[in-house]
Amino acid sequence: MPIYTGRIRRESVNVTVTSGAGVTTATFLNSLNGILREIIVTPPAAVDASATMTFTLVDLDGNIVYTKSGLAANSGASINLLTNDLRVPLSGKYTLTVTYSVAQPTTASTTKVVMYVET
Repeated sequence: MPIYTGRIRRESVNVTVTSGAGVTTATFLNSLNGILREIIVTPPAAVDASATMTFTLVDLDGNIVYTKSGLAANSGASINLLTNDLRVPLSGKYTLTVTYSVAQPTTASTTKVVMYVET
């Protein structure tokens, strides 16, 4: 559910990788419009403690708009695009993809993703 504060829209979604041998990816389709300013990704504990996670934002044409890899399981990551002076314009529907480096064979893993978009 989006929350608006002035010109900043806070969009929060949960992306769940279901359990099962060979299952490493989950996606969520979301509509985003504006300039992406910050992403906060909270990977849960993984069945395999050495697992890492990759977060990817893909547009409707299949182009990767933003990606961040190597996020450790059971840790939070705040990716502040202002720090790196990045301006990622968004318009329309995007697919959020969460990919683990190894399958989660016995337990589903839900990753919370919060995005701050300047409108």
